[in-house]
Amino acid sequence: MITDLWIIRVIDHRISTALIFTLVLLLTGKPQRRRMYGLRMVASMLAMCLASWCVRTVVDEMLVGEVAQGLGHSVHLLVMSLLYMCSYSFCYETTPVEAIYADLLALTIFKLAWNTFKVFAAAAGMVPGSQLWTTYSLMGSIVSYLTYGSVCLLTCYIHQRIVKKTPDEADLWSMLISYGAFLCCQIVLEFCGRVFTADISSLFLYYICALLYTLITYVVLLVISQLAFYRRDNEEMHNFIRNKMQYYRMSHDGIVSLQIKCHDLKHLIAAIRTRADWESLDERIQQLEDTIIEYGTVVECGHDAINVVLTEKNILCSTCGVKFSYIIDGTLFDFMTETEIYSLFGNALDNALESCSKVSEKEKRVIALKAARHGDMVVLHVENFFEAALNMVDGMPVTTKKGSGHGFGLRSIQQIAEKYSGVATVQADGNIFKLTVLLRPATA
Repeated sequence: MITDLWIIRVIDHRISTALIFTLVLLLTGKPQRRRMYGLRMVASMLAMCLASWCVRTVVDEMLVGEVAQGLGHSVHLLVMSLLYMCSYSFCYETTPVEAIYADLLALTIFKLAWNTFKVFAAAAGMVPGSQLWTTYSLMGSIVSYLTYGSVCLLTCYIHQRIVKKTPDEADLWSMLISYGAFLCCQIVLEFCGRVFTADISSLFLYYICALLYTLITYVVLLVISQLAFYRRDNEEMHNFIRNKMQYYRMSHDGIVSLQIKCHDLKHLIAAIRTRADWESLDERIQQLEDTIIEYGTVVECGHDAINVVLTEKNILCSTCGVKFSYIIDGTLFDFMTETEIYSLFGNALDNALESCSKVSEKEKRVIALKAARHGDMVVLHVENFFEAALNMVDGMPVTTKKGSGHGFGLRSIQQIAEKYSGVATVQADGNIFKLTVLLRPATA
């Protein structure tokens, strides 16, 4: 006869591990889901439940002795871990490294939930007369699932809040070694928990130690994820700045060459004009000369690197129909490196030009740059009109562009300001965007 006791003992206890792993699979999944995600998730759950039930059936009914039982439960944990990794790759678009990390995280969360419940159960069993539930009871099953669910929800929530991006480009062999070492430790702990815990007091002590170990592992995984994220973010930032610097160095040579050619052409046009007798020819020559003057103007502000940036942006503004005005003494920025100059002025003007060129009213396509000294601070101020809506987070606009390299401009400006004991702030006053950067020279 099928009873509640039989269902709990033969079905529930043999698939509970699979149900926990399925919950973690749902909670820690990626937004990049594969096609027919719902069917894939159901198939994964059924596969894990079937595998868990088969292995636990063999362990419960065919293995005799504490050592054999301990080995059997260790194999069960190994099978479930490997099956979870396959399920994660089956349900989500992922890399091998990310799948290994996800498996480590799932195994850690599972052991946290399991050990938390076992500590609670062992503590309850140590108190005389406080039999909250019996083995294979309905109450025990309910309490266990409440504990598992609570721990899984809490740990997954913390992980999502702290970890910005899971490691997906780490060294594969390093991840495999870490995964193997962690899995071996968990298997050993599983084996010891079955073999060397004869009485309830030693069982309680064991689960306390196992819980602390797993909690430390969970924290380590969070730290590893954050370090990997910051390392990758830092590399992308350096690549972004390096590419900017190479670009402006190439622009310097091009601008000098253009200036020489424009200078020669102006003299040539002057010579042709002295011989021009037709009004139409003179008008065309005047248009050509105006164009050459427009593109032949090189900014001279007292700093070579700033000259390059302002000259290039002046040409781009003319091309885009944007009026660009500047009042600056370049010597104020002699304390900064060439790379910092390119990054600070280049990013500030790139953002202003991109925003201003989209303004529908041509008379409002204006960018104004000013730099001056106030006390011991050097102040750079850039203003421009804008029309698109701004999404501000922590006082800075967030880019809507997709892909690597976007959003680094203002962050780079912030880092430069902080390096020189200053601050970068933005303000949207009506349809005017204002960027102010305060810098304190090292010699100030």
